[in-house]
Amino acid sequence: MVDWPEVPEDVVVGVERRWPERARRWADAAPIELREICDMYDAKPRTVMRARYGFVVAADSPNGGLVIRSSPDPDAWTQADVAIALADLGVAPAIHETIVSITSLWTVMEELRPGTPLALTDRSTVDLDALAAPFAAMRNQLAPKPGMPSVFDWLRNRLEDDNLTELPVWREPAPIEERRDALRILDELVRDAEPALCHGDASTWNVLTSDAAGWKLVDPRGVSGEVAYDLAVVSLKLRSELSPATAGQQLAAAAGVDRDRVLAWIDTAEAARV
Repeated sequence: MVDWPEVPEDVVVGVERRWPERARRWADAAPIELREICDMYDAKPRTVMRARYGFVVAADSPNGGLVIRSSPDPDAWTQADVAIALADLGVAPAIHETIVSITSLWTVMEELRPGTPLALTDRSTVDLDALAAPFAAMRNQLAPKPGMPSVFDWLRNRLEDDNLTELPVWREPAPIEERRDALRILDELVRDAEPALCHGDASTWNVLTSDAAGWKLVDPRGVSGEVAYDLAVVSLKLRSELSPATAGQQLAAAAGVDRDRVLAWIDTAEAARV
């Protein structure tokens, strides 16, 4: 008999902080809706996967592994738009279906095998040219839809927030002088920018191995922006092995992206404590 999972309590607490009016209703409905979706695909849940603000379950079906994800985020549609665009480029898992419920947006996608996140990979074995490949494929791609939220605006809000609380556990907000310098850089970056395809949250947990298919991207933020920003975020997350500037220059060269923009984005993202 299948043991039907519940939304982890730490996820519910995180959702309550962001969307207090949605959290409990969503958490109560999600296991019931998961069962309905699994019935549609003749799938059986295998494990609840790591997530901050979603209910993500790996499942087995007659046609292979699935990842079934529920998001209570009111902007989940923009995330799905980016995920579909990335999947169409071959740099993200194939999307089988998106399903709207009363409380959330569900995405049913192909499971990556082995699907090991960069965060759990021996960094000494990582080929930066291979890591840059999905970002190279994103280069010069337009945003999936006009009028999407912008990573520029998201970063500006973080840089202007004197009481920023959503931070890596080991960081404190940047000093105001650092943030002011970053805002000036951001203003320069936005002058030459067009709304383009951007993952928006290229952390080491959202970049996964996929056997011979190389690195793939999951859980995009749902913003327009530019791939140079994504490369900057990856560079910052690799800081324990390489300086962000060194990683950024290598990744920019491998992806065919302007090095100076990647370096400028590194300074901006660092001050925003991305």
